[in-house]
Amino acid sequence: MIGKDKVVIAAYARLSRADGDLGDDGKDESNSIENQKALIHEFIESREEFAGMDVQEYVDDGYTGSNFDRPGFQKMMDAVRQKKAAVIIVKDLSRFGRDYIGVGEYLEQIFPVLNVRFIAINNYYDSKDYIGTTMGLDVAVSNLVNTMYCRDAGKKLHSANEVKWKKGYSTNGSTPFGYVFDPANKGRFKIDPPAAKIVRKIFDFALLGLNTTQIAYQLNEEKIPIPSEYNRAHKIQAKSNQFVLTPDRIWNVGKVWRLLKEYSYTGAMVLGKRRVILSGTNIVRGMPEEKQYITEGAHEAIVTHEEYYKAQEVIRYAGKREYITKNDYPLSKKIRCAHCHRVMQQNFHISDPVVWCRDGRAMPEFSGCSSDAYSIKQIELITFRALRHMLFILGAIRQGIKAVDKDRAQWYNELERLQRKAEHKITMLKGERTRLYEEYASGNISLEEYRRRKEEINGKITSIQASLEQQAAEQPEDNIPPNMRHITRAAEDFLQEDSLTKNAVAAFIDAVYVSEGAHVEVRFRFQDQIAQTLKILQETTEQSNHTGEGGVIDENIKQMWEAGFKGDVLSSYVHPVPR
Repeated sequence: MIGKDKVVIAAYARLSRADGDLGDDGKDESNSIENQKALIHEFIESREEFAGMDVQEYVDDGYTGSNFDRPGFQKMMDAVRQKKAAVIIVKDLSRFGRDYIGVGEYLEQIFPVLNVRFIAINNYYDSKDYIGTTMGLDVAVSNLVNTMYCRDAGKKLHSANEVKWKKGYSTNGSTPFGYVFDPANKGRFKIDPPAAKIVRKIFDFALLGLNTTQIAYQLNEEKIPIPSEYNRAHKIQAKSNQFVLTPDRIWNVGKVWRLLKEYSYTGAMVLGKRRVILSGTNIVRGMPEEKQYITEGAHEAIVTHEEYYKAQEVIRYAGKREYITKNDYPLSKKIRCAHCHRVMQQNFHISDPVVWCRDGRAMPEFSGCSSDAYSIKQIELITFRALRHMLFILGAIRQGIKAVDKDRAQWYNELERLQRKAEHKITMLKGERTRLYEEYASGNISLEEYRRRKEEINGKITSIQASLEQQAAEQPEDNIPPNMRHITRAAEDFLQEDSLTKNAVAAFIDAVYVSEGAHVEVRFRFQDQIAQTLKILQETTEQSNHTGEGGVIDENIKQMWEAGFKGDVLSSYVHPVPR
């Protein structure tokens, strides 16, 4: 049990018009963020068990409950995983989430593992009352109703949007680069002259016969800002602002290609390009042109229809690659450029398959990425060696955890033995107290003698109970991260493999980064948890050494781990392939 001085209560509130939390007039006082906060604080103040505990508020205003990709929610879960919060309180289950399966997973699997108490006030749900059982039929039904309500609200919102799309009015939160929203005509676009000039320049280059690589090179040469940089400088909200991975703000083939494919530049409003396949999820699918909502002449054109289609002829084959890809090799989509963090391009059409960074090869003058190509076979050998090293460390951690668990089991066995012994003593003392009363009732001893000897017996019982409670309170704390036992067990299954496999990569490797100079760094999953576990086991070992007992982790294992982070073991070099 986490002590009061360590417990922080997470008060979570959420509001979204998309879920039907607000009416058409935008008002619903009962679901307002302030009302939710007030209700939660009032509940906390009414419960004596929460007296003196700190309360941390987490809020998602304007985020749907159909998924858990919300900044406030994710921040709260980070606090929970770091053991900075042990109690979560919400107004009702619909504020926590409207996805039946997702909410059930948190309540029945994730929170119990993280030792988190969850309370939904208006649903009268407290996970403390369901320890060892399911969440209950009433809560499950309420959860299901929230899911259906959310999906129904999503369908109604989509239907309302379709009416606007058919009339040529946008419901998006951003505009294509080159346009801004027209304040005098809600849902319509007007030209942003400086940005439109950039779009016009790109189409002019295409009409001159330049391909996407040549256009990108020319734009970089002229120091033309990419869309995300332009939008930030002019404080324009757009989707492109969120998808800039590379530290080099340069034009590349992809950026040019996307602008040249934008039909909106002909003056048409193009809506419904993608649809959510299942309401309440993030699963989307691109729609064919015949299923999109296209309204010609909805705004001023930047290029003519004739110019647009001529540009398409120029870029028709830009998306086709001159090399064959193979998607089933172990490190597929895992090898990334260390500079821009993008997945590297690959070529399996040669005897020794290679990868390279597209920006580094196409724009070496403007990009900080390497322009070399690297052998996939060499990278796989280095990665396999690093993985073997990691699996060896996890094997040692597994043994350390077993030693800790064995010590804990011994402690519990000893406590159980002491409890049985104490219960036997207490039973004997209670029997003695009964016989004492019988002696008093029969007149063999005086009232004063009875009271004196009874107090002595009660004192012994109280002393035994206090000693037992003190021993129980000294139980060893389990600081091992919850998923480390599973991770180390899984490591044993892969330790005997003699080559790199997709399953091993999926289980343990996050990414493999290749940088200038052919330096390869393998990034593993769970690195933070592994480092935390090693620290805990090392501290346990140091305590054991002070008491003269054997340690649970070898000092060499910790040194091997630290050496790996320095690049001595977990990273290496590969020879670049000549261009």
